[in-house]
Amino acid sequence: MIDRRTVLTAGATAAASLLLAGLPRPAAAQADGAAAFIDGMAKRAIGILQAGGASTAQGKAEFTQILNQGFDLPTIGRFVLGRYWNSATPEQRQEYMDLFERMIVETYSRRFQNYQGETLVVKGTRAVGSGNDTLVATEIRQKDGPPIQVDWRVRQAGGGYKVVDVIVARVSMSVTQRDEFASVIAQNGGSIDGLLRAMRQRAGG
Repeated sequence: MIDRRTVLTAGATAAASLLLAGLPRPAAAQADGAAAFIDGMAKRAIGILQAGGASTAQGKAEFTQILNQGFDLPTIGRFVLGRYWNSATPEQRQEYMDLFERMIVETYSRRFQNYQGETLVVKGTRAVGSGNDTLVATEIRQKDGPPIQVDWRVRQAGGGYKVVDVIVARVSMSVTQRDEFASVIAQNGGSIDGLLRAMRQRAGG
């Protein structure tokens, strides 16, 4: 049985491996482009990991660049905040996005240091949503233990591609994070400031 902690850890491991057929099918060019995008980032990440990973300032900076270039963090951040985005002030939105992006980078950078030679294999693609997104199905093959199913929801943006969600063992990481943030806000009487305080503490500031 996969518990929440296992899913979160697997998601971070999958991101480290990334950063290492079904119907309906997306347009061939879109499907091929999305798959090549995931495979390319995997190769970039593995190269960094094999060179020492995120344990050095240079390695961490390179991983930060991969995340910023490969993940649509603004879109993910707004989705995670959910309905509270509309009620947030411009100042709260700005601080939230700054803290969210910092949290993602710090979390994945720490997880990258646990890389133990896992490999990512692209298994196929399919269209999702209105057809603008492509789900790239992959498998994280571990040295010890069964493979982990990881799907990457990829969206075309600005002539390229961006990851907008990661689904580990059929569980959306964005939805999981949204539920966690909503719980924190509820525990603070519906105040977004309560979430911002918790995020500041997590970020160490």
